[in-house]
Amino acid sequence: MIVVVDRGIQNFHEAVNVVEGLSEVDFIYVYPEEITNDLLKNVEVLFIRSTTKINSSLLRDTNIKLIGSATAGSDHIDSKYLDKKNIKWFYAPGCNSSSVVHYVLSSLSALIDKNLFNHNDSVGILGCGNVGSKLRYALNALHIKNSCYDPFLSMDFLASLEEVKECKLLSLHIPLTDSRKFPTRGIINRDFLKDFKDKILINTSRGEVVDEDALIETEKLLLVSDVWNNEPTPSKEIIDFSFISTAHIAGHSYEGKLNGTLLLLNRLFKYLNLSNDAQVKNAEQLKDYFSVNLIKNYPIEIKDYEKSFNLLEESTKFKESCKDYKKSVPSEIFKSLRADHIKRKDITP
Repeated sequence: MIVVVDRGIQNFHEAVNVVEGLSEVDFIYVYPEEITNDLLKNVEVLFIRSTTKINSSLLRDTNIKLIGSATAGSDHIDSKYLDKKNIKWFYAPGCNSSSVVHYVLSSLSALIDKNLFNHNDSVGILGCGNVGSKLRYALNALHIKNSCYDPFLSMDFLASLEEVKECKLLSLHIPLTDSRKFPTRGIINRDFLKDFKDKILINTSRGEVVDEDALIETEKLLLVSDVWNNEPTPSKEIIDFSFISTAHIAGHSYEGKLNGTLLLLNRLFKYLNLSNDAQVKNAEQLKDYFSVNLIKNYPIEIKDYEKSFNLLEESTKFKESCKDYKKSVPSEIFKSLRADHIKRKDITP
């Protein structure tokens, strides 16, 4: 059986050499741009990141049976096509949730340092899933007031959308959707922003949930953004407009990437029908091999987040690399910056 693996998937090759039961599997490691229809003709399993778009043109007349994405989102996957063709697929929701929370709190620390936010202000959280719920937990631990809205949930602590919009800072943690009951594409638009002045917006979800032209037109809006419309060729104007701008790296901690890798392998074990004992043994071997010394408890002070991940430094590097381009950033520049960022470990509860 042939398995094609994106070379960018964290430590996958190392992990394969640790476990048992894969002797009949031929792994082929390639760069994202090498994943083509011709390559996949005789391939059964494909493991990717968000840089690979899964659709009919890529998979037509192939023998693909299983696709796994080491990512927290799935908007790069044409799920309807896969379901129609009976191709099994999965992704890794929540794998990098602690990493994204770390990014948001590092942003918050930088804003506090610049006297743009203080501990008496409140944080609004739009979306209380894997990331939003962890952010709420962290803010409560840091004694920072917060309100959370999620139309899919019904917990007692949830607030209304209007209450969340009243907060000084709004952090977005929503998927990009078009066809669900609550579509999110372009949800942050002119109508949403008409009363959203003298406030701060943090977007670490997906660029397309925001109307970037509307953001630029909004008075006294401070933007922190890690995601953009038209990636990997974002608009130079919106990058310059942002107080903090980075190249889609919020989820790129060591643990965030590794969690996605481990999920891919565990699903592969099941696909190969390895015995339960073999799966448990492999899981234990992987855990021992990749023993990660996480920072187990939240710091007492929020500035500790910025100390471990200096976002202002990362943003300065990003903007400096983009300064010579007028309309949009070339894809090779964006991809290079996304790969070359400050290395960090998660701070988890």
